[in-house]
Amino acid sequence: MDQLNLGIVGCGGMGTRHMYGLKELAALAGSGMRDVAAFRLAALCDRNERNLGILADLAERELGERPRTFINLDDLLSGMPDLDAVDITTETRPHHAIACQALDARKHVLVEKPMALTVTACNRMMDAAERAGRVLAVAENYRRDPLMRLTRALLEAGAIGQRWMLVDATVGGAGRMVITPWRHKKAMGGVLLDVGGHNVDLMLYEFGPVEQVYARIALLDRVRRRGRGGGNTAAFYAATSEEMPDEVAADVEDTAFATLRFANGALGQWTYSQSGHGQGFGKKGLYGSSGSMDPAGPRSGRGPRVFHDGRREPLTEDEMLALVPDFAVDEGTARLFGGERQTRYELDYTLIDRKITATVYLDFARAIVTGQAPEIGGWEGRHAVAVVNALFESALLDRPVSIAQVEAGDPAVSGWQRELDAGLGLL
Repeated sequence: MDQLNLGIVGCGGMGTRHMYGLKELAALAGSGMRDVAAFRLAALCDRNERNLGILADLAERELGERPRTFINLDDLLSGMPDLDAVDITTETRPHHAIACQALDARKHVLVEKPMALTVTACNRMMDAAERAGRVLAVAENYRRDPLMRLTRALLEAGAIGQRWMLVDATVGGAGRMVITPWRHKKAMGGVLLDVGGHNVDLMLYEFGPVEQVYARIALLDRVRRRGRGGGNTAAFYAATSEEMPDEVAADVEDTAFATLRFANGALGQWTYSQSGHGQGFGKKGLYGSSGSMDPAGPRSGRGPRVFHDGRREPLTEDEMLALVPDFAVDEGTARLFGGERQTRYELDYTLIDRKITATVYLDFARAIVTGQAPEIGGWEGRHAVAVVNALFESALLDRPVSIAQVEAGDPAVSGWQRELDAGLGLL
């Protein structure tokens, strides 16, 4: 495949992560694999000139070529006529504006999750992609883990029978700032949208579309303080986060309890809170007519576990693989992670993150070159945004909310989003 010229818009921690994903993809392209396109990082764009310079320096060292730098999108698009694609790694609020401008300039677009703040913004992006005849892809990464691929294959093969119930519960946080201050501001989307979008995409991947949501939400920790320990992704954000405040006043809910109904008739219980003090926990269980599954933990190297009635121990790895004799990940993922039919792997977290980001780019490049739809496009990205916003709409209305109505922008279920749309100039 051809080399594609790419510009990254947003040079903070996420832009850094994507740059390292490009490095992994370049190594894959040079490994002898056929039909793999490599992106050339031709340009960077950010209004923060400090972060722009940091990432330009890093890219030059890691990729061997210094990208051109721009402080505004107009100059990037006019100054780089040979640019093939734009990768948006900014905070969520400007996603739709940047994407629509790039698409109108006939550039392909990859946008970090969440796709946008509201369904209206997502719809504008999808319309722009349709007009331009260009690819719009969402850089959701969890499902691309090879062990998540195995999880999905087992579910499709009936490893737990008919899918009946999904339980997803995460409680923790203890008042710490989630990476950056903007994740605790309503005008920027909030932590439920930013982090919860991952959960919803995995629900879609494992159980199919969500049909209805009934939720209660709360803002419990009203002041968030900067953590000093780090976490798995801290290294990516260290250089560009030195100017962050030590605390931020939160104005958007950080806790949700929701009951879900899936289009296939299955039921779900989703609990998510970043205000769990003391001992936190995380647990996800998938239940069916003949068994249950602890799905793989994304980016953990831990594979799924399948339990059947009458057995105290889970199926062995060989027994799981026997249920999916035709399962194999794609060649790119296999080369990146070292096997087509893995049930576990041992890699450093930062390396896992880089390799999974490379698979995002691999899918994006294939969509551009072949004309096939990306795995996670506008519809999938909008579904995640709609389900999370439905938590807020349901709590506001004190009743269950239809996801189809939310996705259609029905004013009856858009009260929460209306203020955001007004602030974005979309009304």
